[in-house]
Amino acid sequence: MKFAYTADWHLSGYTQDKIINGLPERLYEKKVVQENIGNYCRLNEIKTIIIGGDLLHNKSIIYSLAQSILLDFFREYKDLNFIVLDGNHDLSGKGSDVVSALKSLDNEPNVRRVSKPTKISDNSGLDILIVPYSDNMIDAIKKSSAKYLISHFGLNEGTLNSGVSIISDIGLKDLVGKYQYVLLGHYHKPQEITKDNISVYYSGSITQNDWGEKGEEKRFLIVDTDTDTIESVPTKGYKKYFDLQITEENKTEVIKKARELKEEGHNVKITRKEAVDIDDINKEFMVVDKVEKDITNRGLSSTMSMRDKLMRYLEVNEIPEDKRDIYLQEALDIVNSVAERK
Repeated sequence: MKFAYTADWHLSGYTQDKIINGLPERLYEKKVVQENIGNYCRLNEIKTIIIGGDLLHNKSIIYSLAQSILLDFFREYKDLNFIVLDGNHDLSGKGSDVVSALKSLDNEPNVRRVSKPTKISDNSGLDILIVPYSDNMIDAIKKSSAKYLISHFGLNEGTLNSGVSIISDIGLKDLVGKYQYVLLGHYHKPQEITKDNISVYYSGSITQNDWGEKGEEKRFLIVDTDTDTIESVPTKGYKKYFDLQITEENKTEVIKKARELKEEGHNVKITRKEAVDIDDINKEFMVVDKVEKDITNRGLSSTMSMRDKLMRYLEVNEIPEDKRDIYLQEALDIVNSVAERK
């Protein structure tokens, strides 16, 4: 069996975004990437796409535009078969009261929604266990076995976009000897973890959603269970985030690169960690000043709101007043994004 694997689409209303072709910008970009994945599968005669959870973003809220984009995608690619499973962001409620927003897909003839641990096997040796996100998923994974495991959870050895690892209820030691290949959703950073005859793949999110995902090469995977090969294919069709480090030595090259990326439509900021003259580009680009300073008198207190703390930080770092709102919104987007993923 040959199939494409992707996860963490996080379709949302993105109500603060500017409108591109009738849609909020980030939703439009995700739509383009989805279509690119579908077209790649058509071109390469791959008939099945498995989506490993978090197709939608807002848990108890469904944005009509986001749901419409999702349904239109499956209906546009009726010649392809889809297998989808719940991620934590697709669910509302807990325990026996949980409700999946993906129930809206139940009547789509080319979509198979997996709502409980399910084994897919045949006489050719195909052996896949699919476990959607739930309160008891860890027990099901630890008690079962298969050649391939497809699920949605954070592994002890996995890392967030920041590079930080979170202690989880499951680690490699719980999977070794039970599974050979593990395809996961949940962590947005594309990564592969190989140890003790087991290979774990996070396909990652399909677009860079904010500055917290800058520099990451987003992708989807092509899995061939006959040859046990897994290929990474970069996604395309969205604006990327670039943070360029500037020094006195590389200033000319960095400015040239920044202008090229900006011309291509990407988000660009320039960071300096040493005293480089930036007066000639300060109005052209977002510039982050990380030159070491004595900022012991920050004027921060525990009673301040997050917005006030961030604004005070911008003041202490002498960010120009006309740029502070931009920086502030970017920082709040990152803080809110991290909070929503917990």
